[in-house]
Amino acid sequence: MKTFMKAAFVSLCAVALLSVAATAGAQSKTVIEPKAENFIYFVDNSGSMAFDYGKTGMTKAEAAREVLAAINNDVPGIDANFGAYTFGPYKEYSPAKPFNREALAGSLAAIPTDIPVFGRMTPMGEGLQSLNAPLSNLQDRIAVITVADGESNWGPEPRGIMQNMYNSYGDRICFHFISFAQTPAEKAFIDGLAGLNACSVVAEGASLMQDAYRADFIERVFYTTRQVTVAPPPPPAPAPAEEVIVFSNVNFDFDSAVIKAEYAELLREAARILKARSGARGAVEGHTCNIGPADYNMNLSQRRAQTVVDFLVRQGI
Repeated sequence: MKTFMKAAFVSLCAVALLSVAATAGAQSKTVIEPKAENFIYFVDNSGSMAFDYGKTGMTKAEAAREVLAAINNDVPGIDANFGAYTFGPYKEYSPAKPFNREALAGSLAAIPTDIPVFGRMTPMGEGLQSLNAPLSNLQDRIAVITVADGESNWGPEPRGIMQNMYNSYGDRICFHFISFAQTPAEKAFIDGLAGLNACSVVAEGASLMQDAYRADFIERVFYTTRQVTVAPPPPPAPAPAEEVIVFSNVNFDFDSAVIKAEYAELLREAARILKARSGARGAVEGHTCNIGPADYNMNLSQRRAQTVVDFLVRQGI
């Protein structure tokens, strides 16, 4: 009889859906911040820029155009205004406006390179005086990228005018220099202007034709980077996962489908667990021993399972 008791039972299990969500930790990212709110290209377009530039096979004006185009292409998309002006003669090619790479490329390309050598003096000081008018309307910091070859042979001396602009704007302004100077005197002239303020960055035009030098110049003049910690994105909706609860077997007497009193409390506890889990599903399986015809044992298994189901229903399942 003991053997029959082990083989004659009903097993009960419950399957509930649990929410499982992965959490992400804090992350860091690189933030690019402009070193000024306004960047102004101030380009020498006088006759001296029509002379050959070293062994490049280009004039200084042509080399300047190539360098400015490369810088414009490489500058990251920063939140700042950009403008373009020339001196010798003074002309506005683009007022300061939010950075638009394509539009600024067009403005820089519009600066002439086919310029006459004679009758086109280099009035850099006069150009600075003219540039001061649009600069005075700008808010916050101003970086003036001056493209020059170290010539200034007409009008007021530019060093004094630039110093006056530093005095007037204070630390809101900084002049940087892309130099196409070739003689010692021309190079000394550029160095003298750059020496007015420690903020100035000077680079030779030929050097800026090389990617590494140009990248360094761009970072020193246009932007800085810093690492910031950012909150992780909100977790996705939790994915459902199944929780399986297996209850103890309910044994029956031989050839019986009547629930024994000793298992009533176990089934009531199973009912309480199922009711506490909204949406849970239950499965009841009946079994018998192997004595007797298979059809009879199958029917007995079904009756035993149904007895347990009926009991659970009466508990409110």
